Amino acid sequence: MFKNLINSLEEKYNNLKKENENLNYLLQNTTTFQNLLPLPNLTNEPSEHKITYITTECPDINDEKAKMISKLIPIDETYLDVFYMKEVLTNKEFYLIPTTKYLWFINTKEYGAFYYDNLKCSIIKNNLMSKILILNNILIEINGNNTKIDNLINIINDKKYRDEKIKEKTAYLCGIIPIYQKINSLFSGISIDNNKNIVFHTKENNYKYTIEQIENYEILLDNQIYTSKKTTTTKSIGSFQNSCYQITIRITTKEGQIISIPILNQNTFGTKYNNNDSIFQKSLKFANSILNKLNDLLPKY
Repeated sequence: MFKNLINSLEEKYNNLKKENENLNYLLQNTTTFQNLLPLPNLTNEPSEHKITYITTECPDINDEKAKMISKLIPIDETYLDVFYMKEVLTNKEFYLIPTTKYLWFINTKEYGAFYYDNLKCSIIKNNLMSKILILNNILIEINGNNTKIDNLINIINDKKYRDEKIKEKTAYLCGIIPIYQKINSLFSGISIDNNKNIVFHTKENNYKYTIEQIENYEILLDNQIYTSKKTTTTKSIGSFQNSCYQITIRITTKEGQIISIPILNQNTFGTKYNNNDSIFQKSLKFANSILNKLNDLLPKY
């Protein structure tokens, strides 16, 4: 047993030595990212669900940077994962996002998006909470555990694996390519494609319809209807209901199916939200924007 332990330690030492020798060689013989584009002026509205996904998958990225990423990457691309990384030769920060189309490298000043077919990636050195990889001829250090980084390497190197990951991550879209999305941090909302197909989203389920298949849609404050497709004017909150436990959108199809989309869940204290609470106002505004978008899809006679 003692001999096996000695052999194991020697093997680890030799592997570490080889890694360091290889890294030292590559530090003299690799390059950096070239021809990156300056970050444009981003004025579009960031997507809440993408901000939540980014900060959950990569806690190294804060809300402001997540908003920037969400604004930059087009809505027709779905994120496959999110990473914080550094370019080894320059120590420059990047946020690395593999999507359904490209591998994105973004920081607060510049960005690039690269086709997977032109990329190859492998591990050069294992660190405690990160790994140094070589991507083509560029050394990068990626934060993450073994499973997360292996996932990235497989996405880059293995087209079959990447296609399966794309299929898994885009399942919530029910086959559409969105040109419009309104999804909140609860992962509730809608996606619409250029053929006016609508996918209604909750965190657990997704439902695909056209506007012609929808009988009614309503905003509910608890169990009371605040406004709906069939309501000609939106009620004033001040004169209608001053507080509630939750806000939902209720979709009724012409076949009689009812879909409940949570917009604001009951809080952990079991207390009501008041109409002057910012989260109440934000959630109601979000719900109204969805109904307005659905109204825009109605046939014009």
